[in-house]
Amino acid sequence: MALINIDGDPWLTELDACENLSNDIQSQLAARNRENQLSRQYSIISGTVRVRLKQLGSELDQLTRKLGLISGTLTAGEAERRQRRIEALQSKLIQLQRQFQYVEPAAARSALFETNGSGRGRGVVAFADDDDDDDPALIPTNSNYSVADLRNQQTRILEDQNEGLEALSQVIARQKELATRIGGEVDRHNDILDDLAQTMETTDGRINRETRQIGAITTQDSTWGYWIVIGLLFVAIVLVGIF
Repeated sequence: MALINIDGDPWLTELDACENLSNDIQSQLAARNRENQLSRQYSIISGTVRVRLKQLGSELDQLTRKLGLISGTLTAGEAERRQRRIEALQSKLIQLQRQFQYVEPAAARSALFETNGSGRGRGVVAFADDDDDDDPALIPTNSNYSVADLRNQQTRILEDQNEGLEALSQVIARQKELATRIGGEVDRHNDILDDLAQTMETTDGRINRETRQIGAITTQDSTWGYWIVIGLLFVAIVLVGIF
């Protein structure tokens, strides 16, 4: 049973986004299978799918951690349903990764039939009888592929890897920028705390000085009573001596 995001739960919103991302990856893989394996469009789609697969895996890990944090606020049944949806998406992620790594033998064969000359049509390739288990990453030794074709394929693979590395570099750059901003905020907070500590220290010194002054004044006030008593006794002694 699908969960309905009635209250605008951010967790459910992120889960729906992950499902949409997995569907988009599935569509991209289907589009890639329709392209020539040696074409530039095939390499571009492969680079895009590789980045989105990593993004989907990362977001599913975040959803799993967030579910652990909010599970105490959910009923047991609700937490179990959400966990099942995450597990379903994780299984789909594994399937998508396998589809991404696997190239259909028919697509590999059609790629080998393509020639690198414009307007020359298709060439003929001789295959061994036991060709059903072709390795997609290899080109049969008995094909009529030239060294230039192999170099072009290697160049496209390198371009694909470069696109993936560029996307990863952009992610790292954003994370670095975010870390720099967080570091700046921490520094500003430290400055505020230092100013507050200095102000409290100054205030504490003033309070101590005022306390000592009040104590001194209190001590002086307490001695006046003794002087008054001594004065009265002196007057009494003088009066007794006279009379």
